[in-house]
Amino acid sequence: MTANDETLHDVSLQRNPRLIAWLGFSCMAAALLSGVLKGIWELSRPILVGRQTLAFAWSPQLWAYGILEVIKPAGFLAGLYGFYLCSTKRGVVVKIFMALAVLGGLFFAGVWLWIAVTTRFTIAYVLGGMWYQWFAPIVLGIAALFARRTPWWAGVCAVVVGILNAQIFSIVGPATALIVQGIIWFAFGWLVYKLRKPT
Repeated sequence: MTANDETLHDVSLQRNPRLIAWLGFSCMAAALLSGVLKGIWELSRPILVGRQTLAFAWSPQLWAYGILEVIKPAGFLAGLYGFYLCSTKRGVVVKIFMALAVLGGLFFAGVWLWIAVTTRFTIAYVLGGMWYQWFAPIVLGIAALFARRTPWWAGVCAVVVGILNAQIFSIVGPATALIVQGIIWFAFGWLVYKLRKPT
């Protein structure tokens, strides 16, 4: 990246702190709705514990889950994009992973809507979720560490977000995992919001 590109990047951040703030808040809102709220709902009325419970789930709850799982990738991708703008040099590899994350988010949302329509559970949504919940934060975090546009700990936080997302659902039940995931992504959204002003 040339010195001119570096200057343009800094100017774009100075002119768009509102955009970065909006992206961070979108991530936090999605985390609260699709993570914490959905997790609490799942604790009080579980339907994700098995195929049978999902098949006989209360229809409004299942559709609400489907809608929340559309909100989730939209909000999380907003946070990732904000971090991408603030912390990376926007190189080719990072752009490829961002594109894969967007495609993964679309696939994730599509599968969950299919689940809501058919009441048939499938683990296929993970194939989309792993791109925007696992790989993208790790790649962006590593890119941030190399770019040095933001404090080193911001890059480490992004990497930790990806690693934790890859583990929590296999360690605890779905309801608890949703709440933990919501807290993780809320913190990530707050990080993006705090990075809206160049240091």
